[in-house]
Amino acid sequence: MITVVGTVVSEITYKHGEDGRTNAFFRINSTERRYNTALGDWEDGETLWLGVSCWRKLADSVKTTLSKGDPVIVQGKLRIRHYEKDDVKRQAFSLDALHVGLDLSRVQSLGSAPLVEPRAAEDLAGEPVPF
Repeated sequence: MITVVGTVVSEITYKHGEDGRTNAFFRINSTERRYNTALGDWEDGETLWLGVSCWRKLADSVKTTLSKGDPVIVQGKLRIRHYEKDDVKRQAFSLDALHVGLDLSRVQSLGSAPLVEPRAAEDLAGEPVPF
């Protein structure tokens, strides 16, 4: 099981299987950040690209919650597929997600939440105490 912090870099693909199971698929990238002491500044390291598959209830939630560009944290099982293209051996990495969530430390805005007006103490005087 691994955890990857990254960004959604594709549209969410959503499918219904013949057996009724739902599947959502999207791609993420994750770029390592490291501090360069010689320059006294942060710089980008290697970038990891992963396909992410989600199933059933998680797929339904991903479909309605995520979109391209969203910062995410994904936890799941790493899968490695070996293949050959143009006589060159290659590897493709994917993640069978068990947990997916917005990375709230990097979210710009969650939209406008409905405002709830605070109630004055005298408004609450007639209500029973819940404990």
